[in-house]
Amino acid sequence: MKKKARMLALALLAIVGLTLFAIALTRANVGLEGPHTTRVSSATLDKSLEAAIEFKLREARLATVEDAIELSLRLTGARLHFGLGHPTRLSFGAEPREANCIEYAHLFARIFDMAAARSKLPARAYVVHSDRAAVFDKVVPLPGLRDHDWVVVEDETPGASRQWFVDATFEDAWLGWDLTHNVKGNVKGRR
Repeated sequence: MKKKARMLALALLAIVGLTLFAIALTRANVGLEGPHTTRVSSATLDKSLEAAIEFKLREARLATVEDAIELSLRLTGARLHFGLGHPTRLSFGAEPREANCIEYAHLFARIFDMAAARSKLPARAYVVHSDRAAVFDKVVPLPGLRDHDWVVVEDETPGASRQWFVDATFEDAWLGWDLTHNVKGNVKGRR
């Protein structure tokens, strides 16, 4: 009996390990190619969601742009789960709902801008649309997966200006939010 349980545990560990390896390999081989177009978020929040976010921002101690990114990712992920079986809507309420990459990007950028303004951080978020998303240099031939929306955060911190390439959709799928090595071509914010 113990031998059977041990074998089952090893088999489960192997499956988990292979799954994590496949996710990491795929994530590393996602390329986002231009042209990349940027725009400010068009997300609208209902009063209850805006109040809930404002409450979280008041209680947070955001000292850096990265702190604001991390909090905005958590708040976005708490409201959305990935899915393509709905029409795109950029209005958000307190109830969690399905969202595609466009919706994730707009909500994240809106929350980030609220966080940066409240904490007086010198940064602004812009939604980026990349015309081509490829995995292993091949475009996935499915609607909603040929292109991709994500966010560039323009950080103007004195002495440390930089761009942060952030993907709330990837973060919510456990693929990590940092797109630094995945974006090909120049991305310009609106400053």
